Amino acid sequence: MSRVEPLSALGFFVVTRNLEVYQTVVFEYFDSEGEYARIADNEEELERELERLASAMQMYLDAEEVILNGRKVKPAVKAVDIGFKDSPEEVFVTYFIFFKGSPRDGVNYYENLYEDEVAEYPITAYWYFPPGSRVLSAQMSGDVAMIAPNVLVARLDEGEKVFGYERIEFRLPGRKRK
Repeated sequence: MSRVEPLSALGFFVVTRNLEVYQTVVFEYFDSEGEYARIADNEEELERELERLASAMQMYLDAEEVILNGRKVKPAVKAVDIGFKDSPEEVFVTYFIFFKGSPRDGVNYYENLYEDEVAEYPITAYWYFPPGSRVLSAQMSGDVAMIAPNVLVARLDEGEKVFGYERIEFRLPGRKRK
């Protein structure tokens, strides 16, 4: 896949009242030689590529340290899909990832520790907490904004430094305020 050029990444983190995190990440690529279109036409090759992509993403996730309320959790890749936009050269790969913590009364938190890097493409991540939740603070790379009391967005430009630490503090609905 040497001719496949990454264009952008878009991540959606949906958090439930039970502190389950459903993460969907979509990477967009420009595939000048149509390699993914060729692979998609062959069911056996497609299955192998999906397994390879899932394994590579899982290795990446395993290198991170993800913590919910003081306990290390293990994000797991549950599925991968390859799709196309307007042409065979416009490819997107979607990862479906899951992890879970134990919610607590009062302030809950998510932390992620990983290697520092430089963004090779624009990255946008949305965190959507259940209605009635409130994001209290967020420490992340890039431009971070709370666009609703329970919705957080972080945007990074290509070439921007990604510091290997994230922390979000939040309250879940129906939990006591301490």
